[in-house]
Amino acid sequence: MVTVDEIVDLLEAGVVRHIAGRREAAVSRPASVLPGAAGALSFCKFHGDQLRSALASTASSVVLVPEDHELPDDPEPHLLVVANPRTEFMRVLGRFFAAERAVGIHPSAVLHPAAVVGPDCYVGPNAHIGRATLGARCHISANVVILDHVRMGDDVTIGPSTTIGYTGFGYGRADNGQPVPFPHYGGVVIGNRVDIGANTAIDRGTLDDTVLEDDCKVDNLVHVAHNVRICSGAFVIACTILSGGVTVGRNAWVAPNSSVREQLTIGEGATVGLAATVVKDVEPGTVVVGSPARPLPPRP
Repeated sequence: MVTVDEIVDLLEAGVVRHIAGRREAAVSRPASVLPGAAGALSFCKFHGDQLRSALASTASSVVLVPEDHELPDDPEPHLLVVANPRTEFMRVLGRFFAAERAVGIHPSAVLHPAAVVGPDCYVGPNAHIGRATLGARCHISANVVILDHVRMGDDVTIGPSTTIGYTGFGYGRADNGQPVPFPHYGGVVIGNRVDIGANTAIDRGTLDDTVLEDDCKVDNLVHVAHNVRICSGAFVIACTILSGGVTVGRNAWVAPNSSVREQLTIGEGATVGLAATVVKDVEPGTVVVGSPARPLPPRP
């Protein structure tokens, strides 16, 4: 059981703006706010009538809610008022309700003798690790292929059937039209706390490295070509294609099914909209949509 006091201590002073209900209330599991569940912790991001309707219907015992001027004085369920209920809910789940983390190397995994695997890592069934280096507490799921010249930091998670460090697609043509491959001598450098989804491909660099900086998140079914740099805190979502040499700036968001042509920069804090085709640099802090992608006009 987790008490309201324990949740408040985790979230720290200033995050919890108001507590409505008994501080000794306790929860034993998370649940969606609707329908909710007895003894559960939930969150609600609605305001106004939607918020009050959800609170009147939920079966949950404690709910994280946003600030609202018409919250009940003596509510049931008990309420913790926070600025961002969804984010704080995730923090509570990570601390009190996370699944036990697996540790060890599955007998069917294949590791090169020169592979370096840090402490408290997990390497799943049929995974293959070449001459690569893994930091501490990395989680390598089933059927992942990590090839030579890959270096990753601590607390990296890689989903099933992802391939990291394979040669990218780079060719020239001889005078007679014969394709000439561009040799790849670079590697892949992955920072700390990076999450990479399932069935994603991250190519090694040509002469320099492909780089994923600390705290970036790459979804399932993403293609990251050679010499891409994904800066810290950036999100790259499912079915996106980042062509060779692309830079995704710090805390940028690249939405599903987007395509970004080679050598472009997505600026810091920018957003690339759903299924956008990016053919020009995206300025920091802007939102682009469409094919070809264009900035959204400012709201009136």
